[in-house]
Amino acid sequence: MFALIGIFMAVTVVVLSLSTWPRRGSVPSNLPGWTRLPLIAFAVFAVGPSILGLILHVLFLAGADLGQFIGPLERPPRLGAVLFDPLVLTVGLWPFLTLYGVTLGNLIRDRSAWRSVRMAMIVSVAAMSLPSTFLLVATFQEMMSSAPDAGQGTGILCVLFMVFMPIPALVGWFIGRGIAWMLY
Repeated sequence: MFALIGIFMAVTVVVLSLSTWPRRGSVPSNLPGWTRLPLIAFAVFAVGPSILGLILHVLFLAGADLGQFIGPLERPPRLGAVLFDPLVLTVGLWPFLTLYGVTLGNLIRDRSAWRSVRMAMIVSVAAMSLPSTFLLVATFQEMMSSAPDAGQGTGILCVLFMVFMPIPALVGWFIGRGIAWMLY
């Protein structure tokens, strides 16, 4: 168990180090608040299932019937999955962090194109949030499941998100740039 956690943490560090984050001294401190939108979306989709799972775990301990949400429970839900699955989700949601780095990089390079960058970032976050909503809803149910092999679906979803999430991000970025080009 602890070996898997170590592997997930190492993969998360590698993915975060490969993303396009600007150096600490190169980021101006007076950036607008909308530049943090990808980080907010990342936090919601990475930590949200654990918060929902923790709420359901406390309700289960209080005696609530969770059968309508996750099916019949044979044993108590695994609290370890509720606490450690966000590490797995961070790997699948890496395009949000890369989008934040790209947005900052474009703003640092050309401050006058902020309207175009803002529109591209908003459309890209919206395009990535649609499939991430499925991850938000499906993951906490699997974390709370008492099935012997529960958690495999989350792993498969994370791999699919790692591979295919950049596609809606790029499409959203170019659509947003196009919309901004037509408007401004």
